[in-house]
Amino acid sequence: MFSPARQRSLLAEDGRTNLDHAQEYMEEVLDEKLHICKELRDKTLLPLDNYVETRRERVALMVVCNEKCHKYREKLEDRELVHHPGCHVIIDNRPGVAQLAIERSESFGNNPDRVRDLLQDALCKAFARFEIGVELRAKMRERAFWEMVDDQREQFKDPIKKVVFDFPNPDRVAPVDASAGMLEKLALLSTLTAATNAAKGTLNLLSDKEKVIELKRTQEDIAHLVEMCAHNGYDIAVHFKHYGVYRFGRSVKALDTIKRDVIQEFRCGQMMMGKAQEGEFLLIALLDKIRTRTENYVDEEPVEKKRTRGGKK
Repeated sequence: MFSPARQRSLLAEDGRTNLDHAQEYMEEVLDEKLHICKELRDKTLLPLDNYVETRRERVALMVVCNEKCHKYREKLEDRELVHHPGCHVIIDNRPGVAQLAIERSESFGNNPDRVRDLLQDALCKAFARFEIGVELRAKMRERAFWEMVDDQREQFKDPIKKVVFDFPNPDRVAPVDASAGMLEKLALLSTLTAATNAAKGTLNLLSDKEKVIELKRTQEDIAHLVEMCAHNGYDIAVHFKHYGVYRFGRSVKALDTIKRDVIQEFRCGQMMMGKAQEGEFLLIALLDKIRTRTENYVDEEPVEKKRTRGGKK
């Protein structure tokens, strides 16, 4: 998302505003290495290596590297190994298109938002000379609970580490809409919640290192529990290893799968074969499909970072 850094956008030489030229300026910015920096614990800024591997038809395949330090002991000496693992970022800057895809990679803790924040800061600095601001927001959409959970587990191979069910004190809310059997199973939790005068009770399901939680709609008791929470507006939080926390009823970030051989073909300049696809890159065809699929998605609302003790975020 591009926006004028001033209240009114400056006029370019051709009479159009700088904002009208934002995507053209992006091509200029990608000609240079971005100044991507991460803040260390001592508040110093560490520059991170980044480079554009390939640019074809105004689609850029970028690599953003992190810097990690692995400490180990060799015989009687303590040593450090500094390495720079990277992840791919695809910038689709075709006219009328402005979308960006970030690889979920261990290089940044399987958290694309970390890369997004670093890129946004670097792009804002690069576009400052054009009096243009840049904001990167995830595409979001509402999804049914089981649809989201099943896709995350099966399609994206993302294990569940924890599930949290919150139940209010039954003495403080309207009668619970649930079957007699489910009410019996919740009786102990409700009794303890009421006896301690707590506002709510929590059921935590935790995994260990060897096993992951199996949350499936075919499990009758779990399915009934989810249904009861849905009917009564109770909170359910599913903690995935990679996606993070998904809360029942919240919108879900757009995710998709782009295979590595598709990236490799684009990098090497290999186009699709066949009459219908002659002269087209598979990666660009996939980006078009993703754009069509996410056309009615909404932009993620910016979250204001909370300050902790000592003024740290």
